[in-house]
Amino acid sequence: MEGMKMPKAVIVGGSIAGLSCAHALRLAGWEAVVLEKSGEPPNKSPTGAGLGLDPTARQFIESWINQPELLDHLTLPLSIDQNEATDPEKKVSWTLTRDEDFGFRAAHWADLHGLLHAALPPETIKWGHLFLSFALSDDRSEVSVKAQVLHTGDTVEISGNLLVAADGCLSSIRQTFLPELKL
Repeated sequence: MEGMKMPKAVIVGGSIAGLSCAHALRLAGWEAVVLEKSGEPPNKSPTGAGLGLDPTARQFIESWINQPELLDHLTLPLSIDQNEATDPEKKVSWTLTRDEDFGFRAAHWADLHGLLHAALPPETIKWGHLFLSFALSDDRSEVSVKAQVLHTGDTVEISGNLLVAADGCLSSIRQTFLPELKL
């Protein structure tokens, strides 16, 4: 591949999905740029979701970070998974399934995000960039993305070969391609 230009992905959304895409694409030999409307990385707020990470997800994350042992330090074991049903009229519950060799680990959203963010080169994430629009080249080999830099009001254009919609359940990018899909 000497002399060939590295393909570039523009990822809209800097949450865990967007950062994970950036890591996976970089590992596959792509340049990745993440556009995130938040002005800065989230702080270590105690609010937010807990996420269950299966062994395969942990293997991927460990391959992306410089100190894989940090993932174990930031997570707690989820050794048992149990699903129950409740009959509210009879006020009775019963176990549907129970897995005593579950093998997941629980991660707090902010901790996992911080770990993924810290393992990316600083220039990867463009904080304070609000996605505005995109246009495909005639041969569909390139995409041009327009974003507003929130602290200046300027509009910038970023070109790439792949556009990734990691901007959440109300994704305007996804609505362009799948207008009938309602989440």
